[in-house]
Amino acid sequence: MGYVIKNDKNLYIKLSQNGRAETCGKESRQLFKYQKAVNILDGLPKTLKRLKFRVEAVPGTVQDKSGQKSILYKEYIPTENITRWVEKFGTCNDILKDAEKRKEELNTELSRLDKELSDILHKIEFENPKDLYRGWLVYKKIKQNRERRRMLKDELLIVSSVPNLKTDSLDRQVIQKRINGLSKGKYQIRVTEEVEDEGT
Repeated sequence: MGYVIKNDKNLYIKLSQNGRAETCGKESRQLFKYQKAVNILDGLPKTLKRLKFRVEAVPGTVQDKSGQKSILYKEYIPTENITRWVEKFGTCNDILKDAEKRKEELNTELSRLDKELSDILHKIEFENPKDLYRGWLVYKKIKQNRERRRMLKDELLIVSSVPNLKTDSLDRQVIQKRINGLSKGKYQIRVTEEVEDEGT
């Protein structure tokens, strides 16, 4: 909220370029933070103090860094159509995070299966020949290894089908922050003067 220094005769105080307090009309009035306005009021010269200036709040306005007046939203309540996107995007984010986690699990398991196969092949290479039954057991182990590996690779192909999608932008907290930001909206006054009840 912004504050002005004014009196009952529609005179306002503003600061000149060298920082001195001087009187002006409503169209040239200057908004201050509360403590700044109080300090200026306390430091007015006697000639101005006689004019009985006071600090007064201007509802719905704020003083920005440029010194221009802005109008703030009084209260912002997002509609159901807006808030339901938090859950929808959040659900997408959950799915994509699960897919990313599963992708890591699949790669880890594929690496383990490749090492397992390497162990089997090296045992065949370096050990003495097996009898038919034990040879069949080795064959069965290799086949199971390859079938498991094929199943995991097929799943990995599907899980990795959207490789470049960034999930962070769909996080519920990120979407909620955007919605919260809507309540901080303001419109910077350009030309029109505020309608103010001078009697209050």
